[in-house]
Amino acid sequence: MNNQGVHRRKFLQLGGAVAAAGIISPGSYGATLLADERKIMVNEEKIRLFSNENPYGPSQKVREVISNQLSRINRYASYYKYDTNTLKATIAKINGINDSQVILGHGSFEILCMLTRAFGKSKNSIIVPGFTFNVTGRFADKVFDHKCMQVPLNAKMDIDLDATRKAMTKDTKLVYICNPNNPTGKILNANDLENFCKDVATSTCTVAIDEAYIDLVTPVDRSDIVKLLIQKYNVLVIRTFSKAYGMAGLRVGYAMGLSETIDRIKNEHYSFGGLICNIGVAAAITALNDNEYTNEYRRKNKEVRTYTENALKSLGIDYLPSTTNFMLVKGKNIDRYKQELKKSGISPVPGGWSNYPEWSRISIGTQSEMENFIGIVRKMDWLVN
Repeated sequence: MNNQGVHRRKFLQLGGAVAAAGIISPGSYGATLLADERKIMVNEEKIRLFSNENPYGPSQKVREVISNQLSRINRYASYYKYDTNTLKATIAKINGINDSQVILGHGSFEILCMLTRAFGKSKNSIIVPGFTFNVTGRFADKVFDHKCMQVPLNAKMDIDLDATRKAMTKDTKLVYICNPNNPTGKILNANDLENFCKDVATSTCTVAIDEAYIDLVTPVDRSDIVKLLIQKYNVLVIRTFSKAYGMAGLRVGYAMGLSETIDRIKNEHYSFGGLICNIGVAAAITALNDNEYTNEYRRKNKEVRTYTENALKSLGIDYLPSTTNFMLVKGKNIDRYKQELKKSGISPVPGGWSNYPEWSRISIGTQSEMENFIGIVRKMDWLVN
């Protein structure tokens, strides 16, 4: 965390010198595969910095296949060159597993809900971090009228693997870990997570790793959980096309696991599994074969995130370094901060949680959007005083 920086007045005086040094404005990006930033806000009333979306949208290849699919919106995604079986086969081939080890969902959200029904019927049968994207736990509370077990983060706001291991009992059927974690943006040490899975993922306990933001992490810093799956450990890797691929509105997600684990989850589809819209299926297949785009979005996101971190640091505002397309910002009177952003044209952002009242999450948008955000925050003298 960073809370050291020059005085606000000094920050304003730095002006062009800071920009020239690359702290405020990143260098020229050159030819780009990303959407033209000038066109992004055409249909938006507010700047969207709350849902961790890819602000540039999908790749040009994906846009083209979506356009071509419009004539088939009267059809289900079956018995066609772009169908759900082809999507599962594509996912399986890329990851070196069998088609039977893949399940599709309406975004990863549906899969997280299915985990509740598959593993959460008994109290404390599911363990989740105490500060995370807790869809599975909240759904268990509503469906089965009981709360799952929550393990607090450690002092560094990391998911506490040791405490999670100690919290497990013979009743534990599922351990859910979001990595990188939402909303902290922090990623677990690769070796630590892999060793945890080897210890915990057994025939009676599934370890579900939610990798919604994994494509935003530099490859060398990622855990290879699919490798453990191939080695027959009972892990479940959950991913989505909503983030790095820029397809949040199409609602396509998937999970990879042992065949028996996938069958257990598949039962929660009530025999209607895989009915994703045909546009989403075609777009997902195309996106999986367009690594050049996702690599460029990762680089661009990191560039704009670094600008945001440096600007916050210069203002003396504390933040949590992130590996994703969002970050946590710390300050006094977070409710007022959120209201000021809203009044200034930024859609409501989450924050002010009961266990972390001084923190709020902000998504990483385009360069101009983050400059707008910093311009608003610069006026909030009370945030750090």
